[in-house]
Amino acid sequence: MSDESRVMTGVVAGAVIGAVVAYVIFTSQGRRALDNIDGTMDELATALERFRHALRRADGVVHETRAAVDDVRAILKG
Repeated sequence: MSDESRVMTGVVAGAVIGAVVAYVIFTSQGRRALDNIDGTMDELATALERFRHALRRADGVVHETRAAVDDVRAILKG
């Protein structure tokens, strides 16, 4: 790709990004879309935190199970 085509690609990309930002900032539909995205991100963050908590609990169960199995083995080896 030549320098000129890279510059044109950068200009076009900048124009598109600028248009999207202007739409979000200056139109009511854009602000509503941003609010919806923000709410969705909050929901996603909450879901991920719940998932992380579930993984921690599962990890605890695995450790407790291993300990119980080790105890049973020790008793059986007696």
